[in-house]
Amino acid sequence: MASEKKINKAESKEEPEEHTVEKIFIGVDFGTSKIAITTSNGKSIVEQNVVGYPKDAISSKFLKKEVLYGSEALKHRIALNIHRPIECGVLKTNKDDIAAAKGLLEYCLESMNLPEGAEKYAILGVPAKASVLSKKILTEITKDFFTGVMVASDPFCVAYELGLLENVMIVDIGAGTTDLCRVRGTLPEPEDMTSFGKAGDYIDDALIKSITSDYTSAMVTKEMAKRWKEKFGFVGTPLKDCEVDVPVDSSTIKLSIVQEMKDACESIVPSIIEGITSLIATYDPDFRDELRANIIISGGGSQIKNIDEYIEEELSIVGGGKVSIIKEDPFTAGSKGALKLAMDMPDDYWKKLI
Repeated sequence: MASEKKINKAESKEEPEEHTVEKIFIGVDFGTSKIAITTSNGKSIVEQNVVGYPKDAISSKFLKKEVLYGSEALKHRIALNIHRPIECGVLKTNKDDIAAAKGLLEYCLESMNLPEGAEKYAILGVPAKASVLSKKILTEITKDFFTGVMVASDPFCVAYELGLLENVMIVDIGAGTTDLCRVRGTLPEPEDMTSFGKAGDYIDDALIKSITSDYTSAMVTKEMAKRWKEKFGFVGTPLKDCEVDVPVDSSTIKLSIVQEMKDACESIVPSIIEGITSLIATYDPDFRDELRANIIISGGGSQIKNIDEYIEEELSIVGGGKVSIIKEDPFTAGSKGALKLAMDMPDDYWKKLI
């Protein structure tokens, strides 16, 4: 009887509950100007893609840090050696910039206070024509932070966020590159995408060159040009005057830069028209009209005033097209789309990456 009681007692023991590991899905848009991260547990961050190191012992003591990231690095850039690890949408391959990019990603993830011990599955948005080497380097530097990681085209991630997955063309105007992708209900193939280096940074450089050629004593920095572009940037007919304070020698003068701004912003449009018409010309003839009717401008460049109307007018000369601007936040649409794609990926796919 005693042994029977022991057996019954053993049989009545409850099985220990199986510990469930939390899963977090993450979308990352590692752009030339900004890095944007969005997570499935409601966290998000947008930070400047800049890393700074103190120039000497004095700046190190003054700043009380050995490395500064993002907007804080820009704020103190005069005392720092600045690294911009992404150039023309591609991660630079020297060890200092790779280390800077990895440090910036770690800084952003730590700032988001994600749960310790959680499994993290991430999709990284990359330019439409990112090289195999660039994708490999990005994947390698992020493996320390994620359980599973894969890359996807930035403009496709935007389309995925919008839920527009058939006969749509995304024109993603970033800082380093303008990426075009036609979406036809599947993951895009290389022939569905094109990319070129005329984008936000190109506009900034053109604006600086135009102003300094007209006013030889003017001193215009990259940050000034970017700030003016973000405030006044337009194509076509100007909506208002563009009056800015320009440093000249030891003083500052007010200048109207309407024509310079117009020329700089319009300088990227011919390449966009060429890219759009090329992708239309090689599309299935039965669906070209639908593709023409669904051209969406995204990225920071979508904030250039009149950009949709101007491109639509230019397209009227070569067969027409209907152009609209993304209604989502242009700086987070890519990371949100990458997150959405990560969440929709089958578990079996992630298991193959681990």
